[in-house]
Amino acid sequence: MNKILKLSAIALLASSTSLMAQTKPFEGGSIALSVSAMGAEIDGSYTDGNSMRNTGSAGKVAALAGIDLSYAYPAGKDFLVGFGANYVPLKAKVGTGKSGDSSSSLTSEVEVKDLYTLYIEPTFVLNPNTALSVKAFWSHADLSVSNVTSASSDMEGFGAGIGLKTTTGANSFVKFEVSYTDFDNIFARRNASGSGSATSVTADPTMVLGTVSIGYKF
Repeated sequence: MNKILKLSAIALLASSTSLMAQTKPFEGGSIALSVSAMGAEIDGSYTDGNSMRNTGSAGKVAALAGIDLSYAYPAGKDFLVGFGANYVPLKAKVGTGKSGDSSSSLTSEVEVKDLYTLYIEPTFVLNPNTALSVKAFWSHADLSVSNVTSASSDMEGFGAGIGLKTTTGANSFVKFEVSYTDFDNIFARRNASGSGSATSVTADPTMVLGTVSIGYKF
């Protein structure tokens, strides 16, 4: 009887140790290189000097590469909380519009550059090699609008994502992720010149990313 109790205790301890160790492959710091397919859209409204208002949208699809740094803390036998930062050296023209000034043939281009993201990432371990994560984040990018009198110089917003991480070796992994970002409104204005009228544009940018990352855990 004592032998059975001892064996049961050993089995229970081994099982508990195994469960506690389930987060080990995903704990600690990591660095990853990522490739993303980006879909960006700007929905906006255009108002001329006669207060006439029109609406429209412009979009862009592009491939992006970036780098990600993160650290994950165990918070249970199969749960971790991660924090990280991501940088994408983005440079994409997402829209072009004709000036509302009738005396000019100038067009305006909207260009987005250098996307930075800070995030928190709860992670649920599904098995010793696979984990499911959800992400909440804040993003910032520089903004350039040509041939206008004044305009927003950057854009920032909040987003969410979901990902699946799989270990491919003792310290390597691959991760698949989809995320959505809703940026704050941006604006651009061109003052009147000649016989033209002042024009202004207000827009609401959004972005969807599908990302594949290959990383190394320290």
